[in-house]
Amino acid sequence: MRNSFKKIAVAAGAAAAAVTLGATTATAGVAAPTWTVGPSSPLTASAASTGTVTLSLNGIPLTCTTSAATAALKTASGTTGVTVGTIAPLTWSGCTSPFGPVTPTANTTTPWGIVANTYASGVTTGYISGVKATLSVLTCTFTVTGNVPATYNNTTGQLKAASTAASTYKLTVATASAGCAGIAAVGQNPLYTATYNVVKSGTTTKPTIVYTP
Repeated sequence: MRNSFKKIAVAAGAAAAAVTLGATTATAGVAAPTWTVGPSSPLTASAASTGTVTLSLNGIPLTCTTSAATAALKTASGTTGVTVGTIAPLTWSGCTSPFGPVTPTANTTTPWGIVANTYASGVTTGYISGVKATLSVLTCTFTVTGNVPATYNNTTGQLKAASTAASTYKLTVATASAGCAGIAAVGQNPLYTATYNVVKSGTTTKPTIVYTP
């Protein structure tokens, strides 16, 4: 009788181990959702604006003729809110406003993030995170921080940043000097619009970002 119980216990233990092993193997065989950067990962990309770059605040457009940036892109796992790249540095030039010349400076000591949320037909929708910049016009100096909605199109190789009043991701005026009355005030939400042509640095190849669920 004891031997019978022992044989049953051994058989049950073996069966449980087999079930556990099978489950583990099945889980291991399932690939995690992935945002794949091409043609290689990691890669360094160069971005140059096309058209006018605009930061609008209180209905006042602050415009720049050009903007350029360097980005580091890398394949990453996850479904949404996944950082697939960083931006540092970023510059603007030829900037003006109805009040006169504007001097904007991007603070990328902590690189800005390129965050992916959704993917459809070769277009990644997400946002640029950790934005921090200082702008000076006349006697006004103010800082802007926050996030900007963005899309990236694999076919055109264009990164489009476009915030609206209804955007979930917003920029906010964090500080403003005494000379900013009528130009900028703490708590206001500037709107940023820009389109960048992106290529793998040193080439004419457009990077791709593809989501595999």
